[in-house]
Amino acid sequence: MKELHDRTLLHALVQNSPLPDIFDVITLHEMRLYQAEKGDILCSKGDQLHHMYFILKGKIKIFTTLPNGKSLLLRFNNPLAIIGDVEYVTQCEVRNTVEFVHRSLVVSLPFHVLQENYQNHPPFLQFILHKISHKLQTSSNSTSLNLLYPVENRFASYLLSTLSNDTGSTASEELKTAKLTEVAELLGTSYRHLNRVIRDRTQKKRTDYQGSRKNQ
Repeated sequence: MKELHDRTLLHALVQNSPLPDIFDVITLHEMRLYQAEKGDILCSKGDQLHHMYFILKGKIKIFTTLPNGKSLLLRFNNPLAIIGDVEYVTQCEVRNTVEFVHRSLVVSLPFHVLQENYQNHPPFLQFILHKISHKLQTSSNSTSLNLLYPVENRFASYLLSTLSNDTGSTASEELKTAKLTEVAELLGTSYRHLNRVIRDRTQKKRTDYQGSRKNQ
């Protein structure tokens, strides 16, 4: 990421977000604006954060690396996404890697500013509680796709959770992707294996359909 010293752009972005309802004017002046390119890493597993980051424009993906070296995609986040809220509350190191999917604009706020001014500030605490609760829900959805079931079952569960007309939740939206490679990462399998499962399932459906036509 590179810092943009454009206070006019920073002000415009912030004013079009929920942040002015949470932070006072003095705190808003403490914010710094950054531009990230596709593929940039905001933080990696094991990092120690000192700032909270607010994604105001763009998109990020959150993934973790398994002991076998494979990547497991957890979710996508659109604005207003926050990175560092869990680390701020728990004072723990980063658990997952955050990568930018598109060119993005991000503002940061030092933890010490939050600790000095917002430890007992209800709007901020409610905001953080809402965001962390949402992450817990999304994490639960992601975990349910990676239980010890065959890939075919996991893929069917993924389709049901993201394509159902009555779903419509933000948590489900954060699991959606049009790239089969990313679906494979979400399901904890390889692209080749997922492609084989889809091909076999499609062939079975075609065979069943042709059989039903013959019996009519």
